[in-house]
Amino acid sequence: MIARIVTENGNKMFEIDGKTFVPAGFFSFRPTPANVSLFYRNGVRLFQVRVTGLKNTWGMNYSNYGGVWVGDHTYDFSALDRQLEMFMKFAPDGYFLLMIQLDMPEWWRIENNCQCDSYTQLCEAALEEKWILDARDYLQALIRYAEETYGERIFAYGITAGSSNEWFDNKANSHKVSERRAADYKRKAGDPNAVIPTKEQIRSRTLPSLRGDGDPVYQFQKYCCDLTPSLAMRFARAAQEILDHQKLFGLFFGYANLPPHWQNRVATNGYEKVWACDDIDMLFAPAAYSCRKLEDASSFQSTVDSVAVNNKLYLHEIDHHTYLSKYPSENGQIMDCIYDDEPTTIAVLRRELCALAAKGGALYWFDMQGGWYASLGLEAEIRHEMNILEQLYQLPHHSVSEIAVFIDPMSYLRMQDESSMTADCGRNNRNALQHCGAPFDFFNLRDVTKIDLNRYKMCVFLNAIEMSDDVKKALSEKAREITKVWLYAPNHATGGIAEVCPIGLREMDATNEKVQYGQRLFGFSDPTSPMYAVDDKGAEILATYTNGMPACARKGKDVYIAVGNVPSELWRDLARAAGVHIYTDTPGAFYADSRFVARQTVWETDLTVHMPFDCVLEEMFDGGIYKTENKDLKYTAERGKTKLFLIREIID
Repeated sequence: MIARIVTENGNKMFEIDGKTFVPAGFFSFRPTPANVSLFYRNGVRLFQVRVTGLKNTWGMNYSNYGGVWVGDHTYDFSALDRQLEMFMKFAPDGYFLLMIQLDMPEWWRIENNCQCDSYTQLCEAALEEKWILDARDYLQALIRYAEETYGERIFAYGITAGSSNEWFDNKANSHKVSERRAADYKRKAGDPNAVIPTKEQIRSRTLPSLRGDGDPVYQFQKYCCDLTPSLAMRFARAAQEILDHQKLFGLFFGYANLPPHWQNRVATNGYEKVWACDDIDMLFAPAAYSCRKLEDASSFQSTVDSVAVNNKLYLHEIDHHTYLSKYPSENGQIMDCIYDDEPTTIAVLRRELCALAAKGGALYWFDMQGGWYASLGLEAEIRHEMNILEQLYQLPHHSVSEIAVFIDPMSYLRMQDESSMTADCGRNNRNALQHCGAPFDFFNLRDVTKIDLNRYKMCVFLNAIEMSDDVKKALSEKAREITKVWLYAPNHATGGIAEVCPIGLREMDATNEKVQYGQRLFGFSDPTSPMYAVDDKGAEILATYTNGMPACARKGKDVYIAVGNVPSELWRDLARAAGVHIYTDTPGAFYADSRFVARQTVWETDLTVHMPFDCVLEEMFDGGIYKTENKDLKYTAERGKTKLFLIREIID
C-alpha cells in the first residue's frame, strides 16, 4: 500500500492506494466491538489504534490490549494482533493509523537503573541514550512487523512520548537536577558556570514581567525547548528508515494556546523545528480547551494555518466530554466539563465540525473511555456529519479571511511562568477574535516571511516580544498598506518597540491599570511591569486607562494596544476600520470559507449574517433553503443551534 495526502479543489484528503477518503476518523482508549462498529456503520473508515502497555495520567491503562515491548529487545506482537483482529472484524473495510507510545516501560527503568521517567521527565530522558536507542529499535521492529502482517490495512503511523502522550515535559521536577543534565546544560550554554535555575526561580512572580537575555530561567527554558523537538525528529527519522515515506507519519507536537503555567513548562515552544521536518506528514492537536462551553466559540490549540504553510496536514481531535461521559469509568473516574444533555452535545460537535471544515483539515471523534457516543441521537449525528463532510470536501475550498493573527511561541519564554500573561496575550485574545464577526487565519510569527500578506487587510501580533531581522524586514516590505495591530511590547527583546511600532509610548508608574472601551473594562490579569501609555500627539486615541492615560491608539496603518484580554467589541471595530468585511455584529461562534458560513448563538434567536454578496444558501444541519435580501441572511434559531449555510448560488 502507498498512502499520501493529496489536495483536491483546495481540500486535503487521504489517498490510500489511489482511492481518496474524507479525512475523518475514530479513536478510543477503549475500542470495543460496540463503538468500532457504531462508527463504521455510520460511514467512518479510518481508525486510530493505540499501541501501548503504559498507564495514563489518571492511572488507567492507555490500552486494555497491553503492550508489545516486553523485555530487552523482546517484543510480544500478540497484543497488536488481538487489537487489529477486533478492528478488522468490526470495521471490515477500515484502514488504520497505528499510534505507538515510546515511553520507558517500568521493567526497562528497573533493569537499567534509570532515575528518570520519560513520561513525566522527557527533557531528562532526552539525555538517556540507551533508552533512545532501545526505543528506536522497538519502533522499527514494530513497524516492520506491522507492515509485513497488516501492511495492506495500515495507512499511517504516529509516535507519542511524554506527559499526555503529547511530548510534554513536567519541569516541576527541574529542581532535582542530575549531574548529566547539569553538564549537558553547561556544554550547550557554552558556559562552564551555567546553573539550572531552581524550582523557586522558575515559579517566581517578581516584577518585571518580561525576561531578558541574561535571565537564567529564560536561558534554561530555551535549552529545554530544543531537547524535545530534537528527540521527536530523531524518532521520526528512525521510522522513515523503514517506511521510506510510503505511509503517512504524524504526532502531537506544539501548541500555542496552553493555560498559564503550562505554556512554558512543558518545553514544546520550539515546535516549529518539528513542523518543518520532512519526515513528518501530519500534526495532531486536541480542540482548544479554553472555549468548549456552549456559549464559547470552538477553536484550535495550534496555530492551525501554519500547519499547511509547513506542507503538513492538521488533524483535529474532538475529545469533548459528551453528556454520556458523566457515568463513572472503569476506575471510578468521573469526568469534568461534561455537557448537560444530548442537544448541547450535538450543538458543540457541530460547531467543531464547522471550525475544522473552514480550515480544510482532518478530524477524528475521540470516544475516550468508550460509550460516549452510545445513543441513537449521537449515532445519527455521526452519520449526518460524515455526509456533510463528504459533500463539503467535494467543493472548491479556500480561505476568505481578511485578518491574519500571529503568535510567536518562543516569545512566550520572555513571560513569567506564574503570571497569566501568556494567556492574556495569546489564547484569550484568540478566543475573543472568534467572536468578532469575521474569520481569521492563525499563524506562527515567522510565517510572515513565507505567506502572501496582500490577501489580508489586518495583521494582529499578539505576543511578538522577539522579532527576528527577517521577520521585521518582511513586514516593512510586505505590510506597509496593511493595518497592523501590536499588543503590549512588540520587539521589546530584539531592538525595542519603537523599531516596529511608530506610535510613541512612555512607561507608566502603574502595575495593574485597566482600560475602558465603551462599557468594557479589560487588561492584564496580574500586576504587570513595565506598563505603557501612548505618548504621541499625532495618534488617534481609541481607548484610555481608567486613570485617563491613553492605552490604545491608531497612527496611519498601525494600532497599538497596551494590554491583553482585548474584548471582541474592540477587535470588531478595528477590523471594520481596516476594511475587513464584518459578517455578524454580535458575539457568537462564526466560521466561513469559500463554501459556507456557519453561526452558533446562545444570546439571540433572530440572527443576521451580512454576506459579501447576495446568494442562495442551503442549511446543512437542519435543512432549508435561504436567500439573502440586500446581502443579509436573516433567520431564526433556538438557543445553542449551530447552523451551516452552504453557498449554493451567488446572485449577480
